[in-house]
Amino acid sequence: MRKKKVQDYLVVLKNPNTTIVERTGWLLSALAILIIIIQLLSHSTSIGLYVTLFVVLVFLISNLIEKRKKHSIRFSYLLIASGIGLAFFGDGPNSNLLFVLLGILEKFFLQKKEIGFTKEGIIIGGWFPKKSTWSEIDNIVLNGGILTIDYKNNKLFQLETDDEEDDEYDVEDEEFNNYCRTHLGK
Repeated sequence: MRKKKVQDYLVVLKNPNTTIVERTGWLLSALAILIIIIQLLSHSTSIGLYVTLFVVLVFLISNLIEKRKKHSIRFSYLLIASGIGLAFFGDGPNSNLLFVLLGILEKFFLQKKEIGFTKEGIIIGGWFPKKSTWSEIDNIVLNGGILTIDYKNNKLFQLETDDEEDDEYDVEDEEFNNYCRTHLGK
């Protein structure tokens, strides 16, 4: 959670898609390498395919090293490089467009959802942001990394916050809860 100029508070939530995107990235990496090798078997004189394979392997090794260091990994560069390499130097199925598209979409699937708190209400971010006024909410509590939003229409959301955000913006749970109580009491 952090303070930001546009909102009084901004809570960043954990992204549940991270594991699925990572597993899909590993599978797509193997598929890209397999397709490039198959293309090389039929076009063994294509230097462009060798360069594409080299670049893709460098990105794959980089991801393996980052994974061992327990850092976040991205497959977008690997997928886009394989798609572009196959488009220019390979032939056969148009998997190249799929690799480029999935490389671009990875960024959107890995975006973390944010909830902004202002004097007017809360804004739950995403592709289609949802705005709620304080009068629609019965209670908001942040405790131990879990944000609970209880709406007056009996909707209840419990969301896990992302603790990896910048420490400069850390705010204590009690300070945030007092802020919410103040606005809910109006």
